[in-house]
Amino acid sequence: MLRPRVSTIVAVLLATQLTDTVRAEPWPAWRGAAGRGVSTETNLPQSWSEDENLAWSIDLPGHGNSSPAVTSDRVYLTTQTDDGTLSVLAFDRADGRRIWQRDVGRGELAAFGPKNLYAHRHNAATPSPTADAQHVWAYFGSGLLVCLTADGETLWRRDLAKDYGAYRMRFGMASAPRLWGELIYVACMHDAPSYVVALDKRTGREVWKQPRLLPAADDGPQAYSTPVVWHTADRTELLISGSDHVNAYDPLTGRQLWVSGGLKIDSQFGRIIASPAVSDDVVVVCSANPPGSTKDRAIALRTGGQGDVTKTHRLWDFRPFNPDCSTPVCYGENVYMVRDDGIAVCLDLKTGELRWRQRLPDGTYRAALVAGDGKVYTINREGLCVVIAADTAGKILAKNQLPGTFYATPAISDGQVFLRAYERLYAVGARRP
Repeated sequence: MLRPRVSTIVAVLLATQLTDTVRAEPWPAWRGAAGRGVSTETNLPQSWSEDENLAWSIDLPGHGNSSPAVTSDRVYLTTQTDDGTLSVLAFDRADGRRIWQRDVGRGELAAFGPKNLYAHRHNAATPSPTADAQHVWAYFGSGLLVCLTADGETLWRRDLAKDYGAYRMRFGMASAPRLWGELIYVACMHDAPSYVVALDKRTGREVWKQPRLLPAADDGPQAYSTPVVWHTADRTELLISGSDHVNAYDPLTGRQLWVSGGLKIDSQFGRIIASPAVSDDVVVVCSANPPGSTKDRAIALRTGGQGDVTKTHRLWDFRPFNPDCSTPVCYGENVYMVRDDGIAVCLDLKTGELRWRQRLPDGTYRAALVAGDGKVYTINREGLCVVIAADTAGKILAKNQLPGTFYATPAISDGQVFLRAYERLYAVGARRP
């Protein structure tokens, strides 16, 4: 009688382990592999502090705002030191031990705006790295793009500012590269000929490059958004937002599939900072303006477009209370957004109907939102991570404080949330064996 019961127990345990393995997922780039910002995992941490539910934390050399790229066994970050040294760091994700540090070059953020407007929050180590099991690709605001092995060996390097033209951005390059299949995608949108380029991930060789010739005035041509891979019902698209427009490319050939305007706002400071937020069949894009303005806007488009879809595929147009910097997250039937001054809103994804609006605790909110396990995570500059129930009530589930200055977007992987401050990296959740 015991054997069947023991066998059943073993089978249940194995099934549970397999289920947990399936649920665990890497987070190999800014807002995950495709840039959607949503984890499919369950049992994600809700409450933590310096003394509770913290797996590990570690000081970082230099500082920066790049978000962690998390693989099955590594966490990658970039930093810049005061003397301009640009570095790539690899950590053991189980215990936070630094495995290696590679100083890959020297350089400064290419920006023409007054330094007092950005130097306290932004440097050449703002673009986030991307990784797979064997490699990490690190991009810097100077134009340097390098590919390293998981052991820290340099395989190739490119200077995109030298190859394609110096960056002309008031506050400097912040867009992160996107890895998809065999290609690395980089978008450059500035006061010079803008473009999207696809590079072979193994060699750095250019595979395709498309100019992005879209009309915009004042600061409009400058954008700080990151490419997003969007899976629709019948195809995969590479989404780019900037210059008062959002458009989609065939990721393999660079052919433009569709384009939408409708993002222009009545402000000389209007520019796109937030990246597209996507669900299975809706994309939401925001136009930024300084907090307190009522000129910002968000638009939603449905899938399936060809050519100019500005009028044919618009679902809704919402204003004001839209983000200046923070990228929204589409999760379930809703889209969640937070403005820099902490005003958060929840909208029905299909109609744009306001579900709730509330002011979060005092602070400046610039990190993008991420979500999973019925929770929406937002962290302010002062290190307070507010966890909100992902529903139409908007209940605050927890307020979690950590020391540091936080602009980087959280990463979620294998039951943990990784939070990067200027000079420190935290792994929140149960410690891995």
